[in-house]
Amino acid sequence: MIIKGSSIQEVNHRKDYRVGPLQDHIRHFVVRVTTPDNPFVPHQHEGWEFWYILEGEAVVTVGGEEHAVGAGDLIVLAPWTEHGLRAEASARWICFG
Repeated sequence: MIIKGSSIQEVNHRKDYRVGPLQDHIRHFVVRVTTPDNPFVPHQHEGWEFWYILEGEAVVTVGGEEHAVGAGDLIVLAPWTEHGLRAEASARWICFG
């Protein structure tokens, strides 16, 4: 399956790659942009999630602890662990899970 990113419109700093029949196995694959005006507020849910930072720098909150992250970093989030992301400038990242 090839999903052309150029054909997906970015809405609210989010580019959602629909994975069709794989949706039962992969809940989502989304490219996000986090800015000071658009933080990804801490939350929790069932299921594993993986965040890959494409560009920029940010602060990730995992289980109440903050960590600086940047391009090339992978964040692995266990089910029901509170997590969020904020940036002083801009960070583009992939949310997969």
